[in-house]
Amino acid sequence: SLATTFPFVSTNLTMEQGVLYGINKHNKSLVIFDRFALENANCVIFATSGAGKSYLVKLEAIRSLMFGVDVIIIDPEKEYQKLCDAIGGEYISFTQDGDKKLNPFELSGFYQEGEDELRLKLLSLSGLIKVMVGGTLSPSESAVLDRALILTYKEKGITPDPATHVKEAPLMEDLYKIFLAMSETEAKSLAQRLERYIKGSAAGIFDRKSTVSLKNTFTVFSIRDLPDELRPIAMYMMLDFIWTKIKKDRRKRLLIIDEAWWMMQYPDAAKFVYSIAKRARKYFLGLTTITQDVEDFLSSDYGKAVV
Repeated sequence: SLATTFPFVSTNLTMEQGVLYGINKHNKSLVIFDRFALENANCVIFATSGAGKSYLVKLEAIRSLMFGVDVIIIDPEKEYQKLCDAIGGEYISFTQDGDKKLNPFELSGFYQEGEDELRLKLLSLSGLIKVMVGGTLSPSESAVLDRALILTYKEKGITPDPATHVKEAPLMEDLYKIFLAMSETEAKSLAQRLERYIKGSAAGIFDRKSTVSLKNTFTVFSIRDLPDELRPIAMYMMLDFIWTKIKKDRRKRLLIIDEAWWMMQYPDAAKFVYSIAKRARKYFLGLTTITQDVEDFLSSDYGKAVV
């Protein structure tokens, strides 16, 4: 560090292996960097619009691919479609009438000692439902939601016993029916707020069996064709689905969340991003969050924690 303060001396930014990021302007040496050689492989990118964020990320993604690292991208603005098509990746575009669906209730079926997957799934689903119904719930509503989620899985024969986790997962509609069958007024209120995703204007996106897999080494999830109000919900659901798959099949992966500030608008969604950042290293995952709205990102406690 001291050497860099002298006018005629500069340091090299070169590791023995890794991705080529560019050329050191000071001494024309190569900048080679391996994120997976550090304590964790996470990365955050802040820059103004047009500064080259997407170019940098695309470059890193395809060069990482050459080193055998799988790449998963959540793309709100269809910026990665041409690249995905060019290298034979899978581009998954979510629309209400399309055939690509995700079921947030799915479990990985992968048992790991010391980890109760159903309990963790219940917590993430609780966060998702809160985002869907419009934010915070009262203590009594939270208690009813928790009980309803447990009953929804129980109806399908799924309990904390890992042997039951391979059974067919419930759907959002099953939770809606459980709410209707409960006697509490809080349950009726939650059912009413959830109804638009089952029968109303937002039906057809979040209430079907999953038709998506992560078999391609380069996968892009697009939410460009969804209304703005549904994007944070879709991003949350995608992250949950991806996280479930990552836990089942461990290998080096990059998970790139473009325009991550969408998630930071909602405390439960922001908390979920933070939990992934915190646990990514354990599953050989490198999380990249990209945003041009620095203030929106840093105004959240979870956003600061991610950084």
